[in-house]
Amino acid sequence: MLKKVCLNLAFLALMVMVAQLALSLAAQKAQAFERTPQKPAIVLAAFGTTEVGAVGSILNIRDKVAAAFPDHDVHLAFTSNIIRSIWHERDSDRAFKKENPGIPKEIYGIGNALTVLAGIQEEGARLVLVQSLHVTDGEEYQDLARLVSALSGYETVKPVLKPFPWIGIGKPALGLKDGEKGNIDRAVQALAPLAERAKNSSAALVLMGHGNEHMTQKVFGRLEKALREAYGPQVYVGTVEAVPGPEEVAAAIKASNDAPSKVLLAPLMIVAGDHARNDMAGDEPDSWVSIMKAAGLESECFLEGLGSNDSWASIYVEHLQALAPTVQAK
Repeated sequence: MLKKVCLNLAFLALMVMVAQLALSLAAQKAQAFERTPQKPAIVLAAFGTTEVGAVGSILNIRDKVAAAFPDHDVHLAFTSNIIRSIWHERDSDRAFKKENPGIPKEIYGIGNALTVLAGIQEEGARLVLVQSLHVTDGEEYQDLARLVSALSGYETVKPVLKPFPWIGIGKPALGLKDGEKGNIDRAVQALAPLAERAKNSSAALVLMGHGNEHMTQKVFGRLEKALREAYGPQVYVGTVEAVPGPEEVAAAIKASNDAPSKVLLAPLMIVAGDHARNDMAGDEPDSWVSIMKAAGLESECFLEGLGSNDSWASIYVEHLQALAPTVQAK
């Protein structure tokens, strides 16, 4: 009898242990997957800008994405350390805030992509779409893609605790590597208003991209070719940190058939920030305006970033729409 009682007690103890283990696993699963809110999230990662007047271009993209994905939490991230630190300092500058009431609180506390993703994960594992707001597959995009790849591949002993089970990154505007035809064609469509504006002014359209000194980016040449096929020969794409630079662009315009005497300068960048206002439109002798003037070309500067162009902003929406099914299928 005593032996039977002992066996029953041992069995009961075993069942209690099994129940405790099940509850523990359930709690871990709840901690990983069932914390609120559980809405899927989107992180829009841009280089960023310190120019107050240029912030609106990034916010316009955010608003378009939020409208297209109403069931997602939409976050912003800036990849530039310097730009983020400047905004963080401005957060304690009462005079600056008073002078610039339209700047959202999110910009003052802007984080990098890793910081934003960590905050999202802290609320529970969920679908996360990271969308690059870069124009090309350059240094900034590649660093961001490596971060997302590393987080996606981060495994835990217990699979249920994997911090990022569903995460992926959307392509830059012009696609990967040296650009992809469909993406380039879409960009050409979005740039139609600038081409029309230049044509109406009998001016050459000169787009200023960023470029990388240490990376060959043939995508700018491919974009220029596609733009010329669509809008005529007087379209040029130059770069700030690669070739062709403004000197080469000015020389090409002067050497062209029926060379115009005017140029419309516009940034091939999400924002009309420091590069646009200083490198392109500044008073220094090495600015694009000054170099065009020295070549005998009259210049008009279009100081508006691509992000303010609704058609260009829609490119990022389309990239996210293409990305979502691939991440959800994981």
